[in-house]
Amino acid sequence: MSDIICQWLNVELRLSKVTEPYSFTRDFANGYLIGEILHRYELQDDFHLFSKQSTANAKLNNFTRIEPTLQLLGVPFDLAMAKAVMQGRQGAATHLLYQLYIQLQKKKKSGLTATAMEVMQPAATARLHRVENSIYTERLKTVVKRETDLKMQKIAKHFHKRGQAMYNRSVMAELLKEEDRLKRQEERRLRDIEKHRQARRKQHEIMIQIQSAIVQIPKPPHARTSRASEKQLQFRKNGRVTQPMSTVDKEQWNKEYIESIRQRLEEDSAAREQREMRRRRALMEQLQAHEEVLREEQMVSRLMRQTQQEKRITVQLMQIKQQKEVLRQNRIFQERQYQERRLRDFQEALDREAVLALQERLERSEEIRMERELHKQLVAERAQARYRKHFEICRGILEQIVDLATKAGEYRLLTANLIPVKLMQEWMELFFNGKPLYEVASVDPAPADPTPEQIIELEKLHILNNQDYNEYVAMKGEWVWHEEGESQAPPVNDILDHVLSRLQSLIVPLSVSTPPPLFPRFTIRACMLGKSYSGKTTCLAKISNALGLYVLSANSLIQDALLAYQQDKQAWSLRAQRGAAVEQALRTGKAVPDQLLVDIIVDAIRNIPADSGWILDGFPVDITQAQMLEKALNRTESDQAETKTHSNSATDKNSPKDPPPPSPALDLVVLLDISDVQVLERAAHQAGELPLGRKQIQHRISGFHDTWPKLEKWFGDQQNILVKVTADVDEDTLFSNVKIVLMDTMDSVEKALGDSRKMSTSSSAEHTCPESIPVYLVPYWENVCNSYVTNVKTVMQNLRSERELIIHHLYNIRENFRQYLQKTDLKQEFVSAWQRDYNSVPDNIREDEETKGELHQRLDDLRERLWDICDKRKEEAEQERAGVIDDGWLDDHTAVLINHYSALMQIEVGRFQDSLCLLRDYYTAMCKTAFPESTRGFTCVPLIDITADDHVELEEPKMFPLVSCRSPTSELLRQVLHHPDEKLLQEFFQTALSAVRSMVCEEKPLLCHLIICVSAALCVDTNECVVLGAPTPQQEPSPQPVVEKNPEEVKRKAERKRIKQEFTAALKREEHAVKLRLELIKAHALRTVSSLQQKAEQAYRNMEEWLGTRFLSEMNSIDQLTELVRQHIENGVQIHHELVLQSADFCVDGDTLVVASPSPAPRRSPLEQPRNSTLTVQKLHILCAQLRKTAPLTEVLHELTSPHMGSNVLPEPWMHITPSQMLDWRQFLLSAALPWPFPLQTQLLKTLQRYRAIDTAGTGLITQEQYAQIELWFPSERDLPVPDDPNEPLPYDRLGNLKKFFFSLFASTHSSPLMLDYLSMLLYFCCHPEPAQGFTRALSLVIGHTLHYKHTGPLTQSVPYIEGAGVEECDADEEVESEEAGVSVDDVLRVLSHGDDHVSSRLNRFEPNHRSRDELREELLKVFKELGFKGEEKIPFSTLSQHPFLQDLMEASSQYLLPVSVTNKYVISHNRAQW
Repeated sequence: MSDIICQWLNVELRLSKVTEPYSFTRDFANGYLIGEILHRYELQDDFHLFSKQSTANAKLNNFTRIEPTLQLLGVPFDLAMAKAVMQGRQGAATHLLYQLYIQLQKKKKSGLTATAMEVMQPAATARLHRVENSIYTERLKTVVKRETDLKMQKIAKHFHKRGQAMYNRSVMAELLKEEDRLKRQEERRLRDIEKHRQARRKQHEIMIQIQSAIVQIPKPPHARTSRASEKQLQFRKNGRVTQPMSTVDKEQWNKEYIESIRQRLEEDSAAREQREMRRRRALMEQLQAHEEVLREEQMVSRLMRQTQQEKRITVQLMQIKQQKEVLRQNRIFQERQYQERRLRDFQEALDREAVLALQERLERSEEIRMERELHKQLVAERAQARYRKHFEICRGILEQIVDLATKAGEYRLLTANLIPVKLMQEWMELFFNGKPLYEVASVDPAPADPTPEQIIELEKLHILNNQDYNEYVAMKGEWVWHEEGESQAPPVNDILDHVLSRLQSLIVPLSVSTPPPLFPRFTIRACMLGKSYSGKTTCLAKISNALGLYVLSANSLIQDALLAYQQDKQAWSLRAQRGAAVEQALRTGKAVPDQLLVDIIVDAIRNIPADSGWILDGFPVDITQAQMLEKALNRTESDQAETKTHSNSATDKNSPKDPPPPSPALDLVVLLDISDVQVLERAAHQAGELPLGRKQIQHRISGFHDTWPKLEKWFGDQQNILVKVTADVDEDTLFSNVKIVLMDTMDSVEKALGDSRKMSTSSSAEHTCPESIPVYLVPYWENVCNSYVTNVKTVMQNLRSERELIIHHLYNIRENFRQYLQKTDLKQEFVSAWQRDYNSVPDNIREDEETKGELHQRLDDLRERLWDICDKRKEEAEQERAGVIDDGWLDDHTAVLINHYSALMQIEVGRFQDSLCLLRDYYTAMCKTAFPESTRGFTCVPLIDITADDHVELEEPKMFPLVSCRSPTSELLRQVLHHPDEKLLQEFFQTALSAVRSMVCEEKPLLCHLIICVSAALCVDTNECVVLGAPTPQQEPSPQPVVEKNPEEVKRKAERKRIKQEFTAALKREEHAVKLRLELIKAHALRTVSSLQQKAEQAYRNMEEWLGTRFLSEMNSIDQLTELVRQHIENGVQIHHELVLQSADFCVDGDTLVVASPSPAPRRSPLEQPRNSTLTVQKLHILCAQLRKTAPLTEVLHELTSPHMGSNVLPEPWMHITPSQMLDWRQFLLSAALPWPFPLQTQLLKTLQRYRAIDTAGTGLITQEQYAQIELWFPSERDLPVPDDPNEPLPYDRLGNLKKFFFSLFASTHSSPLMLDYLSMLLYFCCHPEPAQGFTRALSLVIGHTLHYKHTGPLTQSVPYIEGAGVEECDADEEVESEEAGVSVDDVLRVLSHGDDHVSSRLNRFEPNHRSRDELREELLKVFKELGFKGEEKIPFSTLSQHPFLQDLMEASSQYLLPVSVTNKYVISHNRAQW
């Protein structure tokens, strides 16, 4: 989960900081990255207020802002989760990110924005979230302490620690002494206080007397002496700066401290005496002052003898003064109350306005929420409607698929699993057109008032008829040309096409409609569409000012019309008339009609000056208005393509061509594309909008969604003038984008107008033709084409009906014959009666031989009777089959098929005859003379008479010649069924072909007459010429005449020649076309009739096979019954079980079927079972095949790795491979095939001798047959025990299969048959666990003598018990040779090259010894020279093997090293000992 989240954060979102799973706790503790995630999904708009710091204030700010967004997404996030994430609790951040990832993925799939999610949230839930958010914010402030509080706590904690440390560092003794001193000092002070208390009491009494006479004036507080303050400051300073001291310093400090105390005591005593003196002096001064005051008061009282009246006046004045003061205070208090009341009223007013604003904002938000809910409801309804529509479509498609599968299954039963290709094509065509495959109603008699089901059937027939007709005309599908070496395209007559186009051009101007209304030339004609509040009007206002275009708004034009009507009620103008119609429509409560609205807009367009442009604002709003506007501006039917009937002649190449569609009435349609959510937001913030308009916004959006798809198809797909511009931008950007689009369109329109001005229309003078001729010939040819198409489709429909009838008839005759074979007979009655008679024989005489003979005779009689019944049933079935064959149904319907094809030939001949008539009439009109009438009548192709009997003679004349239907006999059907039908078809084809030829021959005299008429016409009027058809190929120039002729005469001759060429070419092309069609019809008819007869023959053969199978089954059941009864007769017992002959089966007791004893099942093929880690031979074969494909060939690798090829031939990894990393894959498989018998030297030599004996040619190669004849050093064929259980497989012969594997391993695959190099194979078997021993064995095999090498390697020393390790390999019976064989240089080189005499001498970096053959030869020659031998001499191996160079070669010979484990070594040793 952590890896997924990391990939999501780092790869998809690409956060500002790369996160790892172990750093989630630290990275997301401050909440900044969580806000960044939400901001990436456009959910956190205030992300710029987030802080990256990890302070408490930053955390409080970030987690306060992300809480509402997480609640909106539905992520569980409360105070506990926030506290856990901020404190870095393990797993809290990961859990929160996982929940956030899940919710964001859901939000991404739904495609909702933050605004949409807020709108979709219920009001109660939103209100609850706001309350929870406020509680969460307040509680989060208590959880997360402010930075100031944290600093104060740290400072207090720091000073508390320092004070505690100072207290711990102080001297307790000094504190105790100081406490004693202070205690004594306090006692002295108390005594002094007690002494002076009495004096104070006396002084107090005196002071009371003084106070009664004087006014008490408070004295300032007694200031502390500067000395005491300095001492206290010094003490505090000393206390703060107390630092830990050493012992010496403490003693010094104690002494100084004691001295300071002593000095301070002395100073205190001196100060105390001075204070006492000053106190006594002050007391004396106070007493003196008091006495003086008393004396002054007495003097005043004596001098001032005030009266009682003066005292009362003084009291009254004092009261008045007090009253004035009270009044002033009351006035001040009253003013203060007034001011407070005004402030309170103002605050209450502000509060009321705030409450009203809040209430209005809540009501507005509630309205917005309701609008959004309504919008979501409408969107859901549209989505549900689309879902229902798509569901119905899918349901219909699925039902059609089921019908198609069911239909295919049914026809597989009807046609014996062979569905015709044409039938499947028809089903697929109906499937693609959405029509049911099964028949829903019968339309055999064409209904006058068809039902909906019959309409569907008629549409199906129309679809299939069109498909067949198109295939027939285009010569594709089943009507393709099947002649070998030829590919025919549908025939085309260009001359006839030109004649028809000429006639069409002459008749079309007669029916030209009135010209479209004249409008001024405009620089641009456009309209701007979009949803409400998309910015159309605002953008168009800027466009009008910038480009000078006229903006036409439907609402403004309607208001102008109404205003014109109100102002000009007496003299109505055209605009006033429109206004009257608008007011009349509005008074009835209806909308303005579309046609009236289009007329108003067209009138406004007419009034726009030329060389300017106009844009429609929000019009048209639906497809009806768009089509009306198109019709009004172009005066053409906008739905011309839709209302035009699909003429049957549309598919005909010679049918008249349709005129090109008119250009669009508008040059540009601009769509301002904006989302529904943006529209709602703009509507909510729109100022001055009426409440009704806000309520209607949802319906406007819904109406736009309903009407826009058709408009988009109309303007985009059909007219290709639609341009979409994104409106979710600001006004300036939208204005610039629309301006660019309009300017581009204006430039293109201006360019098109300039091109049209430059084009000059030059019309050549057409030759006149009588108007009656085109008026007659064009409808005539249309009738010919329509009748041709109708007749061809009718024939195709009849052919399909006949095909269905034939398929069902063949199925019915097969099923009826099969049911006929299942009919019951009387065999069971005879069997039951015979069983009753048999069981009635007494038991005491059953063992009698005469009784047994009698019972056997009765059984033979029963069998003969049953056989007679079977023979009779067989004869009846054969008669039934013959009756089916001879019933004439197949003959009749074959004749019907031939008649349909004959009718198709008749259609083609008639079409040819009508074409000739058209050409004759056309040239007659052009020559202004009449051709002689054709004496040949209507040509009729004969039909087969299948209705009249042979003895009935029809008196009425026949329109078509009828040919008798000759029914072939059953013998003829058994021999050649299709010969008579082929003859009839050939006769019909020759008849049609003869008619075509005769018509062409009749036209040749007419051609001569045509030339004469043209010449005469040219002589009469030289200014008039004949308009010919398509240009003919240029002819060779005629030789220059000797005598100059008149130019008019030359021109007349040229005209005669061209007329002759054109008419001849037209006749030839029509003749070729009709012949090709007739050939195609004949070939298709032959294929159809042949296929029908083959199917009938197959049905008849199936019936014959079923009859023979049924007869054989019945005979077998009778034999089984006879055998069972004979056993009971011989045993002399009754038959207690009921014997039943059910159809072709023999049963006992009615439900137990008696079958023949099955033959024993063949024994399963032997299969090797895997043992431990040993590979099976089958796995070895698979591994060999894979390695043979993937491992590089030795020769190719040698060429690629030579120095002459360069270093860039092999891939880069191959260039760094060391020789030790290269492995011979055959050697690897040889090691993987262990255990196998390990050969000795003598066994290898004997095997080599046997191979050389069978290789008489001495090529060194043998075939697989020769390889199988030679035994290896182990027997490949052994007598294995055969298990008694037949179900168990035979034992697996591993050694025999290993021998076959060795051949496939070492045989060369480049030759055919496979050849084996036996010396190379035996060299592979020379491999040894020690490379030196393997080299010795290979060298002995090359020279043909046994060699011995005595050398003990470290591997053999570690495993001394392995046989052959460090010991000479020799057999016990082998005689030691007296003379040791010699070794030459070539022998050693051959061993090193693994037996190859023709190895390349170039260096190969993958060779084990890293030396080329030449280098090795030079080294070996040096070794021979050192040992005293010449290079061409042979040296004893015992001498040569002692040389260090050869020992190194032998030890480094990895190609003779068998890489096996110690266990396999033991197996090798054990096998050697065994063999």
